[in-house]
Amino acid sequence: MELTLRHLALVVAVADAGGIRRAAMAIGVAQPGVTAQLKRIEQDLGAELFERRAEGVVPTPLGTQFVAEARDLLARFDELVSSARVLGRGVAPGTTVRVGATDNRHLPRITVALAELLPGCDHEVSVGGDAEELLTAAEEGRLDVVVLTEHAHRPRPRLGGFLDHDLGREPLFVAVSEEHRLARRRSVALADLAGEVWAVPAEQSEDEWRSLQEASSRAGFSPRLRHRGVDRASTEALIRLGRAVAVLAPQEPVGAGVALVRLGDAGLWRRTRLLWLPDSPLASVAARLPALLRTAVEPAAAAG
Repeated sequence: MELTLRHLALVVAVADAGGIRRAAMAIGVAQPGVTAQLKRIEQDLGAELFERRAEGVVPTPLGTQFVAEARDLLARFDELVSSARVLGRGVAPGTTVRVGATDNRHLPRITVALAELLPGCDHEVSVGGDAEELLTAAEEGRLDVVVLTEHAHRPRPRLGGFLDHDLGREPLFVAVSEEHRLARRRSVALADLAGEVWAVPAEQSEDEWRSLQEASSRAGFSPRLRHRGVDRASTEALIRLGRAVAVLAPQEPVGAGVALVRLGDAGLWRRTRLLWLPDSPLASVAARLPALLRTAVEPAAAAG
């Protein structure tokens, strides 16, 4: 018997359901048919994939490996089909690719990469809103690409149905005056900042501030927020004068008189992901995305 994707899907369904009867109900096939097909698959492989028990089935060691690789193959096949459909339709020159982001820290190099991937397309970028709002907008066809930043101690957004590229987890940096007692340290603990006044610049997401609040609470204090929603220049002026500290990104250069110090708390971080649906213009060229993001030069750097 020649194994096909249909057979792989049946094995995965049995593993997910934990029993042949439940798998049959899930995929809409009579139970005897599932039993017979599974037996033929195991005979072809020369070994059992599942251990039969009174309460259901449990994958054997071979079954565990087989199911994991089958699941990966099925996902790759689905992505191949989706990409082929997008390529078949083509991305017409002048198409507007709409990007929504929760913050703008990685947007410069992301937009550079998108311009390389989708030449001839216009790019419309908006920053703001929470993760659920942006994901809903993508599902409703109002966005083509979503850039989400997740934070420690905050709920993880639902990602079902979306393809994604993970830009990785990064530590946070606190901006202080160059005259500050902590300015010359390589890293500081959040507890070292217990008495400070904080500023939250306009571009900082609500989730990042809430993450900082939760981490501070775990460190035994509540951060004193006195300046909220101020622009970047005003934030840096407050920091330079020693009137406030703030979380700023190292990707965005700070002006004279401001020092960035890494927050050494291992439990405080941010993670950025690019997400898109299988029918997004990005889907057909996404395989090239990781390499381009590694080498993309931000416009300001290129101009220098």
